Amino acid sequence: MISSMIRAVVAGSAIAGVAEAGRLSVVAHDGLTRVNHGAMMPGQNKADADAYCYGLYPESVPCPIVATTFDQLIDHDKPELGTFKQRVWYNAEFYAGPGAPLLLSTPGEGAADHYQPYTMNQTLAGAYMQDQKGAAIVLEHRYWGDSSPYDTINAKTLQALTLDQSLRDLVYFARNVDLPFTNGTSHPDKSPWTFLGGSYPGALVAYMNKLYPGTFWTYHASSAVVEPIGDYWRYFDPVSAAMPANCSKDWKLAIKQLDTMMDSRDAAGRTALKSKFGLGELADDDFASTLLAPLDSWQGNKFYTKPKDVVLYNLCDYIEGVGNHNENNTVVPGAEGVGSCKALHGLAKYMREVFVPKGPCDGQDWPNGSLQCFNTHNLTSPIYTDRTVRNNYNLQWLWMCCNEPFQHWQASFPGDIGMVSKYYTTQMARDQCAPLFPDTDGFQYGLKLGRTTEQIVEKTTGWKNVNTTRLIYVNGEFDPWRPETVSSDERPGGPLQFTDDVPVFVIKNGTHCADLRLASANANSALAAQVAQMRSIMGKWTAEFYTEKGIKRPGF
Repeated sequence: MISSMIRAVVAGSAIAGVAEAGRLSVVAHDGLTRVNHGAMMPGQNKADADAYCYGLYPESVPCPIVATTFDQLIDHDKPELGTFKQRVWYNAEFYAGPGAPLLLSTPGEGAADHYQPYTMNQTLAGAYMQDQKGAAIVLEHRYWGDSSPYDTINAKTLQALTLDQSLRDLVYFARNVDLPFTNGTSHPDKSPWTFLGGSYPGALVAYMNKLYPGTFWTYHASSAVVEPIGDYWRYFDPVSAAMPANCSKDWKLAIKQLDTMMDSRDAAGRTALKSKFGLGELADDDFASTLLAPLDSWQGNKFYTKPKDVVLYNLCDYIEGVGNHNENNTVVPGAEGVGSCKALHGLAKYMREVFVPKGPCDGQDWPNGSLQCFNTHNLTSPIYTDRTVRNNYNLQWLWMCCNEPFQHWQASFPGDIGMVSKYYTTQMARDQCAPLFPDTDGFQYGLKLGRTTEQIVEKTTGWKNVNTTRLIYVNGEFDPWRPETVSSDERPGGPLQFTDDVPVFVIKNGTHCADLRLASANANSALAAQVAQMRSIMGKWTAEFYTEKGIKRPGF
């Protein structure tokens, strides 16, 4: 899941893995375009293309991952508009034969260039299919990567990038694709399909179960943000809870002190103050937003992440005055912390000595060392002028935040817990929609037209959707997105509890989508036990398909 506006696009995490793809070949009758391994595809670099089988299998074995494309409808309400090519990867190495299970996942708000591991048993998706002797499939989300109906994105061409169109893509694919290894048995009436996703795709899983039942047999929704919240300052609640007590306390004191100092200074004085953080060139709101970037990184940590690689811990070392990862073994302050002045000094030092020198804007559209990727006030910036599908700012996701509108603004708001400076507000985040998506031939984004986030919740029932069918929910205790899931403390009636009909797993100390890569389970015995239970439940549900349909289960 990507965070609020430009800051989060810069700080957003990518799916780990090595990508490889091939040149397009011929279009087959089944709607799939065959792809030859070993050649480059748009959006791929040479190192990726040269890696055998995406760098995931040794050259001594045949590569089981096949890349193809599928002819997807541009608009499911207007099929006369035609189709576009949607990228697909599948892996049938454990497939027992016609009628065996199939699993579909999508990376959601990003290109699927590095998503091939989600067809393998190093991920929960692949492990499910290994257990059930099925095949795993990845479908790139419309408008991302090389799966866009248009080359240029604006308020007109993005009209078909909606929640409903995205859900219907998945239904249309499952009901119309003719996978070459299934011998005509891939239709959901003949094979049980599982839909798995995490974060926004996790929400797609839950929404699919509610709005379009009948295509997928089983569902796995990890960190599913089913209850989108416009003024989403609660993103920082789990981050605060995950911080050492002294650091959480001192961060809030430092932010409060910073706001007081900003209030008391004129423009020149505020610039001088921001310069102590290495951020003097940024406007006040961009400065306040950029301070949150180290906190945004928390959601990407897994149980296998080494402590020295956890940005939040290093930030806290600076705030508490014990230096870079406390390399000198300085006595760490107790829960009382160091107080506002020392904490603010430590925060400034971290931003100046660690964050800025790492070049957070490097590799984008500016010279190395620039901070202009955080500048939302320069309307000639590529942030506002680059309208290519593979832009550096994930405009497609920002469109869904502004148009659907999911919003999810992680900014200050009256009544919040004090993690965010008052110089970066929800309204400031929302106001960026206008310059990002100006009117185009009369087409506008949803917020401007009066659409609300509450309308999404009303349609989907959000975290109140408890009458699910064969759906597993999984959430992390310290996931910043947990407040938008069924495990939210703010959910009426409290977090949804585990039952046999609606299994809800909460991963102790877990972060975002902590269950999806099995390396996390391998590093944490409690999670390993939960994953084993998930696999058992999914196996039981899958077996019920064959019993109810009276179909012989391949391989069993």
